[in-house]
Amino acid sequence: MSVPPAVCGACGLYLFALSSDRRQERGYHILVAMLIALAGLVGVVTVRTNEAKYASLCVFLFGSYVPAPLTTAWLSENTPAPGKRVLVLGVNGWGNLAGVVGSQLYRAEFAPEYRVPFLVTLLFVVAALVGYVAYRCTLQAVNRQRASIRLVKSAAEIEQMDATRYADRKSSFVYGL
Repeated sequence: MSVPPAVCGACGLYLFALSSDRRQERGYHILVAMLIALAGLVGVVTVRTNEAKYASLCVFLFGSYVPAPLTTAWLSENTPAPGKRVLVLGVNGWGNLAGVVGSQLYRAEFAPEYRVPFLVTLLFVVAALVGYVAYRCTLQAVNRQRASIRLVKSAAEIEQMDATRYADRKSSFVYGL
């Protein structure tokens, strides 16, 4: 019974990764996947029949497999400086502590419904969704600010200004959204 939800997750990841690479866009793909995961999680918490819970779990995993690998790709492409990239990806790796939290959260005392752990998971998903939106909006604002600088200044002025800057600090660098 664990194979179909995992296959749904793998299919979701494949489809979203393929689309994300073709469109050269990560943020909206992650947000849509998280909304799908959120819908599946709400279904797991609210529906009553086991069949509907199982289907909701498949929907949840379809969306929840996507954010982690796409986030790694997104952070990698937006952090060209090697030392900074190592730090950013290392901090991003702390998300793997969710397994530690999950093992303490999904205890036998909450069985068989696991309503409280699912609600806590729902809150974590909503918090992550807010964080992704904030990150994407921040990158978009920086891109807009740099575009306005490029409109006002000449190429020679931009080159002189960027001569002492490195990687994503240059005003010519555009963050991937």
